[in-house]
Amino acid sequence: MKVYISGKIGEEVVSEATRQKFARAEAMLKAKGYEVFNPTDERWQQTLWREYNNDSCVKSPFLQGEFPDFHTYALLRDLTVLSTEDAVYFLDDWDRSPGAGSEHSFAMAIGKKLLWQRLEDAQVFRDDNEPPEEVWLPL
Repeated sequence: MKVYISGKIGEEVVSEATRQKFARAEAMLKAKGYEVFNPTDERWQQTLWREYNNDSCVKSPFLQGEFPDFHTYALLRDLTVLSTEDAVYFLDDWDRSPGAGSEHSFAMAIGKKLLWQRLEDAQVFRDDNEPPEEVWLPL
């Protein structure tokens, strides 16, 4: 199963503390046999900046107004990646992030499996047929 990690990032230049938080989740998920997409990965961040600065959509006749700022662009690209994954793992701070909140809504809208770091979230957001233990993966 391919899993996207969602949580509070909150800065254009990802801090070391944020990278470590996501890296711990990535290591735990990989140890359980999942393929993992970590949006704080340095290569992904470099790709986002490069594409943002060279995106041909800027010249699209269908876009009106200003091209999105980097944060908005990154969220749109992250949602594209999320759409290709099987599940989303939500860190315990996801609900304090507008971006992660958008990822949650999008994941629910397109029927992705939801996995949780926080037990309370697993109990609230799980499907009625699955016990919380099936979707609760504490760090």
